[in-house]
Amino acid sequence: MLTVTAALLRKEGKILVARRRPGIRHAGRWEFPGGKPEAGETPEEAIVREIREELGILTTVSAYFGESIAHNGNAEIRLLVFELIWVEGDLIPVDHDRIDWVHPEALLSYDLLEPDRPIARQYIQREETQPR
Repeated sequence: MLTVTAALLRKEGKILVARRRPGIRHAGRWEFPGGKPEAGETPEEAIVREIREELGILTTVSAYFGESIAHNGNAEIRLLVFELIWVEGDLIPVDHDRIDWVHPEALLSYDLLEPDRPIARQYIQREETQPR
């Protein structure tokens, strides 16, 4: 099973999703950005590093959100999702050709990768049940 990390970044009631750029695997599909932990790296360290590398911003982990397991071709993917706080920097996508800030209820209108879809559903459900 392949373990991958992903970030939930929020701004003004919206959540960030990113579209994978042409020329890389799953090009044109949307995801919560993140990536694979390197040897000896915790998932929390991995997501902070990946967001710095992929989006050019410094973040800190504020909470563990949850996980999903999905089959992607011949591989089983375990997606560990963390809520992050944007500390500094300007968004400069590397592996993505587009980023969108999306209202939670619109997340499932995006062509999300399979591991990201259950996370989107959990996030929407949580947002709908939180008191305003």
